[in-house]
Amino acid sequence: MQQQLEIAASPRDERGKNSARRTRAAGRVPGVLYGLEKDPVAISLDTKTITKLLASPSGHNQVLSLKVDGGETAAAMAADWQVEPVRGKLLHVDMKRVDLTRTVTVNVRVATVGVSTGVKEHGGHEEMVTREVEVECLPYDVPEKIEIDISPLMIGQAVHVGDLPVNEKYRILTNAHQVLVHIVSPKAEVEVAPVEEAAVVAEAAPAAEPAKAEKGGKPEKGGKN
Repeated sequence: MQQQLEIAASPRDERGKNSARRTRAAGRVPGVLYGLEKDPVAISLDTKTITKLLASPSGHNQVLSLKVDGGETAAAMAADWQVEPVRGKLLHVDMKRVDLTRTVTVNVRVATVGVSTGVKEHGGHEEMVTREVEVECLPYDVPEKIEIDISPLMIGQAVHVGDLPVNEKYRILTNAHQVLVHIVSPKAEVEVAPVEEAAVVAEAAPAAEPAKAEKGGKPEKGGKN
């Protein structure tokens, strides 16, 4: 079971882009707390705290005890966030209230364990196709990650969602036929011989003779250029 982390939030009275800029300049991230058929509340969170949380392995699936100054205390999870594309700075966070007795649907990271035989003994390459799967479970039962052993895999073999271990605490919703990881052959070396042969043939070929004038054709005298 996860340990519920406490995080403080402040209410925001102002809305709009200018207000959001001022909030960020003060070292805080604007956000919204919503869900469970209650009114949404505009909030702000400490930038360093929430950024560190979201960057952790299970950050976005962590159950938080969100305490709004002068307002409610709610169990909540990060539902969505926006990041500035160039600098990677956190711009906005949506926090969703959760009922600890009701299931939630979240995305969970898939991690490989071991080195496949196809890579180790035959020079293949491991290619991750799907890095997360959708999982349904109670908030405190969300796994940090789901591991799968790829050591037996040979070149051309794959692991599908349906191959993931069954766990009584959560249910995987992603299509069972979806490929998670497969082992592919090493890329074939580029063959240069045909190109070299073509170059030799081109050098050996005689130069083309200038085209001859057609029979009966005579240049016109006194013609103007």
